[in-house]
Amino acid sequence: MNLAVLRRQGPSAQELAWPPFSWLSSGRAPRCLVVLAHPDDETIGLGARIGRLSPIEVVHVTDGAPRDERFVPAGLAGIGRERYAALRREEVTRAMSAGNVPAGRLRCLGAVDQEAIEEAPSLTRRLVELFARTRPEVVFTHPYEGGHPDHDAAALAVHAAAVLALWNGVTSPLIFEAASYHAARGRLRTGEFIAHAGVPEIALRLSDIEASRKRAMLACFASQREVLAPFGAEVERFRPAPAYDFRRPPHDGPLHYERLGFPIDGARWRRLAAKTLTLLGLERELCL
Repeated sequence: MNLAVLRRQGPSAQELAWPPFSWLSSGRAPRCLVVLAHPDDETIGLGARIGRLSPIEVVHVTDGAPRDERFVPAGLAGIGRERYAALRREEVTRAMSAGNVPAGRLRCLGAVDQEAIEEAPSLTRRLVELFARTRPEVVFTHPYEGGHPDHDAAALAVHAAAVLALWNGVTSPLIFEAASYHAARGRLRTGEFIAHAGVPEIALRLSDIEASRKRAMLACFASQREVLAPFGAEVERFRPAPAYDFRRPPHDGPLHYERLGFPIDGARWRRLAAKTLTLLGLERELCL
């Protein structure tokens, strides 16, 4: 069964369908979870409205701390992975407080930064348990776009968990994506999606108050100042998730994380993704 079909089976599908996703800005917000890769991804993607949506939980798949110190910001090299992870936790807690999300709603699944795909089967099973406990109508996650291997792993785990939840008798949540970044067409693009035919997008321009709040939230991530510099606070973009084949590259040409020299490349990521789908019995459901 294709996931595009599964997304339409929940009882709230008609209420939440395009057009115009009005609940993103006004009216009753659905019961939602936010499942993203790193502390700060939630602020980049939906910081202006995360407080209004009042997510049941904001789940980070990784602790944001890589093993390789080449990818630790200048000035923090040598502090150790555990201290760096704790710093990132402190920063996201402050940012969420500024966005009106209580600290008690933050959860970290504990994968190592850049290594989430290695733990994709166990991460998926934990998300299935979370879906069963919280019964979300909507889950926000990353698009599969090759910007960061952990973004793609989070997307894979959410899509897989949605299918497994349905098999376990739990209503499958609608999967929505918040724009992040990618390098399709050869350069870094932030805050926009790789277009998928037939998949609608909505771009919400931030009010002055929303933009000011989002800038204050971004400023909480002092350790990520250089990384966050390309991201603005003018527009947030969302869409219902397309159906992906995680065994295939998300776009032609080098992926963004390959250009940055990450320890994992796209070919290995896709091999691990295919292995995950086989292990979970999802080869037919999540492969086009």
